[in-house]
Amino acid sequence: MKLKFFGYFIFIAAAIIFSLNVHFPHKTTAKYIERFFSQLNAQIKLQIDDVDPSFPSGIKTDSIQVSYSGIPIATLTNFKSSLELTTIFDKTMKGFFKANVFDGILSGSVRISKVKPRQIDIETNMENLNLKNIRLGKFLLDCNFSGILNGTIEAEFKQKHMVKNHGEAKFTDITLQFPETLFPVETLSFSNGNIKFVMPQDNIIKIEEFLMKGRQVDIISSGEIRVNENFQRSALNLNARLVLYPLFFMNAGANKNVKHLKRDSDNAIINLRIGGTIQNPTISMEQNTK
Repeated sequence: MKLKFFGYFIFIAAAIIFSLNVHFPHKTTAKYIERFFSQLNAQIKLQIDDVDPSFPSGIKTDSIQVSYSGIPIATLTNFKSSLELTTIFDKTMKGFFKANVFDGILSGSVRISKVKPRQIDIETNMENLNLKNIRLGKFLLDCNFSGILNGTIEAEFKQKHMVKNHGEAKFTDITLQFPETLFPVETLSFSNGNIKFVMPQDNIIKIEEFLMKGRQVDIISSGEIRVNENFQRSALNLNARLVLYPLFFMNAGANKNVKHLKRDSDNAIINLRIGGTIQNPTISMEQNTK
């Protein structure tokens, strides 16, 4: 008898799961998620073809196209999210997500307050993202960027407006490849680097620390970026210091643009002031040496 009832239970459960999967609003759910994120940040656009249920309490999709300011920046694959069932009746619900991107893993948690004004907290972890041959031309200089990225980003939204955002990331094995006409050394390599930033307002990125260390050159920078709806028109207010090592001058050869910077027995230090916009930056240089 027990075996018979167990068989009925399995049959009913399978029928419910099948029915939910067949009648699940795949397209509607996908469009709702797209609208939800566009309301949090109008610059971010998601394109989701289909969404399927993931039992017992989640959803999944094969692919999510992510664009920023109309420019595709990433494709998330094997995306899965789930709700922590024990928080359904709490004042704050909690869920988790995970996806593959750039040969690495993007994961994190989401907390949604049921009490008005509603608050949404998102914590994102980036693990071993392989940024191989990422082209920065549509955002920054026309160069190729590669490296391994690990880091975290935490964001807080209230009434669909971002009130806090901060993050920290570490880079390893970084390579920047410039067009030959742009820079006398076509390729720069860095062993490691890190960046810390905060966003006190939804249109201001404050770079607290940016450091890239290599055998040819070190780059140290900080400052502020005021984000425009058109990202290339975002205003720059940055300070940067470049430490040029002997290997840099060896690779530059007899290039007249950098020959005057060389010192016989010392490194060259260049202090830069960067203004203007991302599309049309203005750079003033003050040269010093150790």
